[in-house]
Amino acid sequence: MPTPVFVNSRNPMTIQADRMQQLDRQIETLGRQMSVGERFTKPSEDPAAANRAALVQRLQVRLESDQRSIERANARLALSDAAVTTAREALMRGRELALSAANGTLSAEDRQVIAREVQVLAEQLLGNANARDESGRYLFAGSRNALPAYVLQADGTTGWEGIDQSAGAEAAGLDRAAPPAGPFLFGQGATSAFAAIQALSAALAEPEPELRQAGFATALTLLEDSTNRLLDGQAQIGAGMARLEQEAERIAAAGLQAAEALAAAKGLDLTDAIARLDALKMTLEAAQGSFVRIYDGTLFDRLG
Repeated sequence: MPTPVFVNSRNPMTIQADRMQQLDRQIETLGRQMSVGERFTKPSEDPAAANRAALVQRLQVRLESDQRSIERANARLALSDAAVTTAREALMRGRELALSAANGTLSAEDRQVIAREVQVLAEQLLGNANARDESGRYLFAGSRNALPAYVLQADGTTGWEGIDQSAGAEAAGLDRAAPPAGPFLFGQGATSAFAAIQALSAALAEPEPELRQAGFATALTLLEDSTNRLLDGQAQIGAGMARLEQEAERIAAAGLQAAEALAAAKGLDLTDAIARLDALKMTLEAAQGSFVRIYDGTLFDRLG
């Protein structure tokens, strides 16, 4: 017995065709997601997950910025430590020369030879005090770091020219992430490391034995104090580097958590996706088969 034909028998065909188109789009979308390994390729595919992913990505951007700040601050502290170490070695060498010259057995010619080496030490010390970072900023000039921290004056003294303040935000706002300012390390005025070297030079040039010995005593005291000041500065620099290391570890842990959260928001379970893709394909095949059966029963097919 032939199947009854209804005038509106095209309605199921339209519905079934729309259904197949939807299934085909779902299969295409899922295939695209599987190709990139993400739950969605457009925010409209999963608005809630896309919003969570956007929040996590903003956090990641901030963490990356903080990490770069820490790396820059750590590099400045490492360069500062190297400069301070070299300066301290220069002062220690100056102390050795002062002790050698103070024994009273050296001739004027011998003292002149020592004086020339002391002059080299003075130049080295000034170079260390005016050390720069990779961007050319003076490490120990404080916030006035575009210009040298110390400048040789016309009278032969070396004066502090910086500003004793940190050069802006360092390492995501960490305190003492910047190198200590020059006065904390090298001093200033009559008690500075430069004054110690200058006192040694003056003692070497002094022709009167008693005045010369007094000059050596003064130089030795200043050299000792200046060396201790640099040691204190190195301790502060080391503490700053330790704090930066702790902060870097915190940021790394936060970055790992953010990556896991992003994976949870965007990541695609490939096994589940394959199962859903197979189910969609089976549903589409079933819909296509149903469409053929409906189409075979249309009035126009039978009249044809």
